[in-house]
Amino acid sequence: MNLSHWEAYTVEQQVDILAELGTEVRNRRMPLPQYLRLHPEARLSDADADLLYAWTHSERRRLRSPSGSMPKIPTD
Repeated sequence: MNLSHWEAYTVEQQVDILAELGTEVRNRRMPLPQYLRLHPEARLSDADADLLYAWTHSERRRLRSPSGSMPKIPTD
């Protein structure tokens, strides 16, 4: 996953990435242990992990919605 290229992924790929991210966060496998050894301040609190998991869930739902991947922005 490269967030710099997020828009280049198909909606299906984005949904899959979000599903994997949510699972990793919920199962406390993110951030990676080797990363945490160098950056202990990056450890997620339970509240952070819950919030991130909830966001991945709602974002997957939004992407799958029939209205398309992004909300419409008024042009007026």
